[in-house]
Amino acid sequence: MNIRKLEIFYKTAKCLNMSQVAKEMYISQPSISQCISEIESEIDTKLFDRIGKKLYLTHEGKIFYEYTRRILNIYEEGINIVQSSKSNKGKLVIGASTTIGTYIMPNIIHKFNDKEKDIEVSMIIDNKHNIEELILHNKVDIAFIEGTVNSKDIVLKDIWKDELVFISSINHKWNGKKYLNTDDLKNNKFIIREDGSGTRERFEEFLESKNIKFNSYIELGHLEAIINYVKLNMGVSCVPYMSVLQEENLNSINIYRLKDNKITRSLYSAIHKDKYISKHIECFMKFCEETDILNNKL
Repeated sequence: MNIRKLEIFYKTAKCLNMSQVAKEMYISQPSISQCISEIESEIDTKLFDRIGKKLYLTHEGKIFYEYTRRILNIYEEGINIVQSSKSNKGKLVIGASTTIGTYIMPNIIHKFNDKEKDIEVSMIIDNKHNIEELILHNKVDIAFIEGTVNSKDIVLKDIWKDELVFISSINHKWNGKKYLNTDDLKNNKFIIREDGSGTRERFEEFLESKNIKFNSYIELGHLEAIINYVKLNMGVSCVPYMSVLQEENLNSINIYRLKDNKITRSLYSAIHKDKYISKHIECFMKFCEETDILNNKL
């Protein structure tokens, strides 16, 4: 068995369509079928069920798929590390959930670039669910997310603390309140992040712990959009405090906390358990760990 065969199996297992894989890899469909048969014969295990004209992974096929993904990730990573070692410059691809990527990473990367001029940093921003997929498929070197992950192949480290606050228009009925109580949260239209967002996950987790039901008025994929809707008094929201610091300074929005409950959460660094920790990754992780985001100590 070789890398080429593993690539053919992986692509076939991912899309379950041999003709599509044949087009992508510029080989014939019979060659794809022969390769799969050779792998099955070599490991003496049936990896696919062929029912009608459709392919389905067997239980063993699903297990082999996960290990193949890891093997290919390590192979690709090994090539990248060897090639980058030929020069003094390093390159890091950072993944970040929307909130972290928008409000934390710009300052961190800016300061890091000033300090480490030989390490080039690029970043991918997406919601937590999609960032998790990028980690699993070795598309990012390290990521920073809110909340937990589903995959046991990803290692999380509690790196920062964050606070969620409630916001409303200055014309909302909450205006003038110093603190909110749980009754204030009822019968309000909430403008919230999309499903898969770490902010939404923590917000719903908190309300569930207090047996509070809320009305979801609209779902939006960006915090800036949520803030703008709230300013127009189209609803209220619960957002990371760091996302409304500017609005607080401008008095363009009202910010509230619950009287007896501070909603905090952990922000995590996330890395694949098989990832080789290069000196560049280690350097960036250390820099992030020494950063106090809430007190802006960069």
